[in-house]
Amino acid sequence: MSATESLQLPVATPREVRRAIYHLIRGEKGTVALVFLLRLAAAAASAALPVMLGGVVDGVDGGWDTGRVDTVCLALFGCVAAQMTLTRVGRRLGHRFGDRSAARIREQALERVLRLPMRTVERAGTGDLSTRTTGDVDTVAGLLRSTGPEVAAAVIEVLVIVGAAFLVDPLLALLLAVVLPPLLLAARGYIRQARPAFLSERAALSDLTEALTASAVGARTVAAHGLQARRSAVGRHLGGERYLRQRRIIRLQSWFLPVLDLTYTLPVSAVLCVGGLAALDGWASTGAVVACAMLAYRLSGPLDRIMYSLTEFQEAAAALARVEGIGAVEPEARPAQAAGSDVALQEVTFGYDAGPDVLHGVDLRVKPGEHLALVGPSGAGKSSVAWLIAGIERPRGGLASLGGVPSADIALEELRHKVVLVTQEHHVFATSLRDNLALARDKADDAALLDALRQVGATWLQDLPDGLDTVLGDDCHPLTLAQTQQLALARVLLADPDVVILDEATIGLDPRSAGEVEAAVAAALTGRTLITITHQLQAAAAADRIALIEEGRVAELGTHTELVESRGTYAGLWEAWSSGRV
Repeated sequence: MSATESLQLPVATPREVRRAIYHLIRGEKGTVALVFLLRLAAAAASAALPVMLGGVVDGVDGGWDTGRVDTVCLALFGCVAAQMTLTRVGRRLGHRFGDRSAARIREQALERVLRLPMRTVERAGTGDLSTRTTGDVDTVAGLLRSTGPEVAAAVIEVLVIVGAAFLVDPLLALLLAVVLPPLLLAARGYIRQARPAFLSERAALSDLTEALTASAVGARTVAAHGLQARRSAVGRHLGGERYLRQRRIIRLQSWFLPVLDLTYTLPVSAVLCVGGLAALDGWASTGAVVACAMLAYRLSGPLDRIMYSLTEFQEAAAALARVEGIGAVEPEARPAQAAGSDVALQEVTFGYDAGPDVLHGVDLRVKPGEHLALVGPSGAGKSSVAWLIAGIERPRGGLASLGGVPSADIALEELRHKVVLVTQEHHVFATSLRDNLALARDKADDAALLDALRQVGATWLQDLPDGLDTVLGDDCHPLTLAQTQQLALARVLLADPDVVILDEATIGLDPRSAGEVEAAVAAALTGRTLITITHQLQAAAAADRIALIEEGRVAELGTHTELVESRGTYAGLWEAWSSGRV
């Protein structure tokens, strides 16, 4: 298994999803209670209309005068006005609850991602994490803001309508229950199949996003190695998988929704038929039949909203299960404190998960302030050494330590201050250049920021329209790959850690510029431990010592002069480099 192979993050159980929803409601219990009361009052005003109309029918039959009828009609208009006002206010408060709850979920998801072990972040891949923190969170937010409050209001309306029917005529109200058996059977069958269907569809979307993101970000690598056909085939395969899983959801809905439409006609038909016979026989009034028939008809609206929203609830439940799953990752126990900055690998054996060993008995010691360069062919294990030193991975055997303490046991906050690993992947935030740099040292003044950029050769600063205040990003002022790498190196200088690991951090620069930038960074970090993983032998030659890694072992170790004089593999590489053959 490679260092970059994808690892699926866990998914929360239904019980954990329910607990998360409970905590959201509990955090806004005042707002929820007020929304409930407003919606209850609105439903009561709505249900009063057919009840009062039924009373008018019986009243006219019983000899009411026009004045009394007019009074009831005015009361009907008052109920309509009250329903509209209460519904509007309740909907607004419901949206406010949804917005605040969605913001809480977003913040919690981001906080959990930032707490994830680095190895989990690296292996989960950008597709899965980005889908959970964007698409899945948006799905949950939509439910909380709109569908959730509306469905809750529909449930209240159903209960009020049934209660009103019992007040009018308990026997006729029982006929409203004929809708329940087919409705419950259809809903049960749908829900049982919908949860796995939606979870499967969201997972397929993550896999597709991961593949497309990797192809887009690595477009140059794909083109350089002629992998276009292979990456296209991967995209088509994953796109087809998502299509099949979406078809499964559509098949579920194709039988569920027509069943609902048919079911809604049952209570109205039952009340009209049985109630009509009852009115003819004299054990039910005409007004009661009219009121219960209208109430039965009104059931279709809220029931329709509830049942049609089951799809959104299932999709949102699957999304929330994935978002909550981020928090299910067990935090690493890192109780140790580093006592120094000397780096040591002692008889280290290492492999990724259940894969074969990629490092075999590696012994390396880097003294504080020393500059060590790691060179060797791709896949030899250089990056694995960097991950072990940075505390991202744990060795299978031996010891990878910082200051005599296992790197993977050092508390994350302290480790991040002591060790900085700069890889080939860098991120530019959509904010000003000043803010992008201040991430490394938030109290740095402009002079320090400009000096850091100068030391890494960022001459492009003078071309920016607003200097340090220029907003970066694809939609504002995009940076080239080389400029992005220089920005990342400037952050390293500002962070000023004890140990810096540069893992092909200048691969986007031309060979001459890369060597000059690495040499400049090394000079700026004098007194700090610097470990450089590079194919630029010009930069390696400037190091205090060089380690040649081959097939997961330290094949050669010494100064540049010693290795050249030994006439080994490094000497051959240096000769080829010097003559311009590589």
